[in-house]
Amino acid sequence: MASSESSQSAAARAALDNVDAARRQMASRLTSPWWYHPGIGLSFGLAFASATIGWEYIPYGVIIGLTLLPTVLTTVARRVTGVSIDRYRSTPSARWSVLVYALLFVVLAGAGIALQWGADLRWAMAGCGALVFVLTVYFGRRIEAALVRDARSGT
Repeated sequence: MASSESSQSAAARAALDNVDAARRQMASRLTSPWWYHPGIGLSFGLAFASATIGWEYIPYGVIIGLTLLPTVLTTVARRVTGVSIDRYRSTPSARWSVLVYALLFVVLAGAGIALQWGADLRWAMAGCGALVFVLTVYFGRRIEAALVRDARSGT
């Protein structure tokens, strides 16, 4: 009886070791290509800059910069890494960073609109778009680091 329990215990430990190894391997693949976060930042910056260029370009900037380019970049990154994961809601650490980023994004959009059209400050939206680029790269890498850390630790 004791040897049966011992072999079951060894099998359970081996299974858990396999799960830990698979989790570590998956965590190493969660890191996106170097161009992903700058590409997303540029696409968001394009959406902001389109408002500076002219009213008629705003729909193109929104469609291309906020939907089309991020979708293409995410699809290509998924194919390059072989991993598809909702990196923005997968772990608690990532969710907090996403919340802060989203709030700053909205504040910059509001500030750009107020300065561009309220205060008639030309190029304000493009300037806010440049700040969105920087925030997107910074928070994108921070969110990704939290995701990898949480995946490795199993949370």
